[in-house]
Amino acid sequence: MAAALVVAASAALGNAFSGAASQPGSLTFGGSSTGSYAIVSISTNSGIPGSYHNVLTGQFQGFFDGEGNGISADDFFRFFCIDLAEFADTGPNTYTRNLGVPNATDSAELTRLFDQFYPNGATGTYYSGGPTNFGNFPDTDHSAAFQLAIWEIWFDTDNNLNLSNGAFRAGPSTVTTLAQTYLDAIGNGSTPAPGWTLYEFNSPTKQDYLSVENSGPLKTVPEPGTLILLGAGALAAWGTSKRYRKTA
Repeated sequence: MAAALVVAASAALGNAFSGAASQPGSLTFGGSSTGSYAIVSISTNSGIPGSYHNVLTGQFQGFFDGEGNGISADDFFRFFCIDLAEFADTGPNTYTRNLGVPNATDSAELTRLFDQFYPNGATGTYYSGGPTNFGNFPDTDHSAAFQLAIWEIWFDTDNNLNLSNGAFRAGPSTVTTLAQTYLDAIGNGSTPAPGWTLYEFNSPTKQDYLSVENSGPLKTVPEPGTLILLGAGALAAWGTSKRYRKTA
């Protein structure tokens, strides 16, 4: 029974995230997940220092084939940029999907950001018989604000989570204001939100990406069969206890 449940959970999470902790494959970039981008201006002192004007900002979507058998519908996923030094490329390009984010504080802050503000987080996966509503932002500004908050966590070395100063900065805009409300809400620190699993998609020559799954709903909601078994076990225990009381 336990093995069957594990297999079912793995299948529910989709093929874009199946395989080894460090899984080579090919990534096909499909553009904006909302159909358009917001434009922001940013500056950074970390990574590749400089100012970047009129940056197209927002969540992406595409496919990751880690099985080597070509793109299939269940390879679909959504993702964010974590690399300002390279450009996005349609591909397919060779990538390695790596489990987790090495910096513990960044990882914890990112999980809290996803936990509090990622749309339809309880869905947990991007594909289940078809693309799901997991990470389906209501509009371009919310998608871009979430990306901007990720960049602040990723690139700002002083961990002040403030877009107006520090090692990563963003120019004034509606998107920047919204992103700052996200950052103010999550606060800094190394306590992660439970159930969230982060993945990096890394390439030596193309833009690196970040994506996520939420296994919390799978872990906390028992399957109907499990509930039936638990009920039967409780009844059996009650019957045994009753017999012992009668014969004592």
